[in-house]
Amino acid sequence: MPPRRRGLATAAAAALLLSGCGGLDSDAVEKVATTFADHGTDAATRCQLLAENTLTSLVEDAGTACEEAIGDLPIGTGTPTAVEVWGEEAQVKLTDDTLFLTRTSSGWKVMAAACRPKAEEQPYDCQVEGS
Repeated sequence: MPPRRRGLATAAAAALLLSGCGGLDSDAVEKVATTFADHGTDAATRCQLLAENTLTSLVEDAGTACEEAIGDLPIGTGTPTAVEVWGEEAQVKLTDDTLFLTRTSSGWKVMAAACRPKAEEQPYDCQVEGS
């Protein structure tokens, strides 16, 4: 994974830890994460749920269309076990993955997925994330 991608996961996790509080957005965040993680969700819908930078990075890194690239990634399909919202950012822990979301003008979007906890200095290593 390129260093810029590992850095984003670290920065996103740090921002989430240092930001404000959650609130009413938890339901909206959970809905997006659940749809994204549902094994019945088609690749095109998953691609529409990605933040713009994440979609661009995925397509550039894979050298193919998002719908093809996203099918090759180990994106979890578990149910949410924890949802935390801090202002414009959110984290959803699934039984088999961790997702990071960001609020956009068109609603909540996934900015990182297929994330696994790492060492303290780099809390998550994500296979799908923007720059």
